[in-house]
Amino acid sequence: MSVRRLQVITFQAAMISLFFWSLPASAQMQVRVEPVILAPIIEELPLSGSVLSPRSSMLAPQESGLVQRMTVDAGDRVQAGDLLLELDAELTRLELQRLEAMHEEAQLMYQDAKRLADEGRRLIGDRNISKSQFDSRLATEAAEEKQLSQLDLQIQMQRLRLERHTLRAPFAGVIGFKNTEVGQWLGAGSEALQLVQMDPLRVQARVPERYFGEVRTGTRVVISVDAYPGDQIVASVDSVVAVSDVNTRSFVARMDIPNTAYRLAPGMSAHLVFSLGGEHSKPVLQVPVDAIVRRSDGDVLVWVVRDNTSYPDQYVAACATHDGIHRDL
Repeated sequence: MSVRRLQVITFQAAMISLFFWSLPASAQMQVRVEPVILAPIIEELPLSGSVLSPRSSMLAPQESGLVQRMTVDAGDRVQAGDLLLELDAELTRLELQRLEAMHEEAQLMYQDAKRLADEGRRLIGDRNISKSQFDSRLATEAAEEKQLSQLDLQIQMQRLRLERHTLRAPFAGVIGFKNTEVGQWLGAGSEALQLVQMDPLRVQARVPERYFGEVRTGTRVVISVDAYPGDQIVASVDSVVAVSDVNTRSFVARMDIPNTAYRLAPGMSAHLVFSLGGEHSKPVLQVPVDAIVRRSDGDVLVWVVRDNTSYPDQYVAACATHDGIHRDL
């Protein structure tokens, strides 16, 4: 007989059936029966975790200077590219103007040298200019062109230095704290501000190594935090850090969750429930927990209904307990 076609009596009904087993058929009570099914088991794994920011950066200027202007304070939200602070760049700006003036002069010198060189190229064919004069004009043209190229590079460098007197947000987030204020001298590389990404945030938890084969990318996770009792966030595992901690015998599972309203914050504790098994697990024989009867001798059985008559069946009970049945259907 196929296992799927079996029906079992629940525990309470089985007790009633045992009590009235010797009574006449007319006096016996009707009992509730449930089907035996073969299906995968979904196991829930509750764990504790933490809410973290995927990116947190200590921002520092690339040039030294006096802080001339601050546009943000701790706790402010910023977008990528927003101006955060500005250093005094007056000397750098004046140096750029000087180089630009030299460039204009060098441009005129090069144009004159090129005119004389072009004239020499016409005259040399008719032998109306000496070879040494022609070579001298070519050398002057090359020197002026090189001088102009060097000034071009110096101007580019100076413009870059001028741009680096401002500090801008490399990504969207919240200012964690600031280590400077207007009027303070900052050296190049000195940490001025902390920027923390807030959307999305990352939730991670340490998972015991025995679940390494079951917690994988795509595993369903239900997340809740103490700050919002009753609220749940349904997510899935984005990545598994397959480096086990030898001290705790665990590995890390990570989930990135949206936080557009900034309701969550890094540092919060999180409660996670991983859904393991499901359609990827091996199907097992399942009966309601109330249908399992444990006898005084330690044996386990269920009552099976065949042709409207109940019989104790140790085989079905053995299959149920062997496959680790522990849930109601």
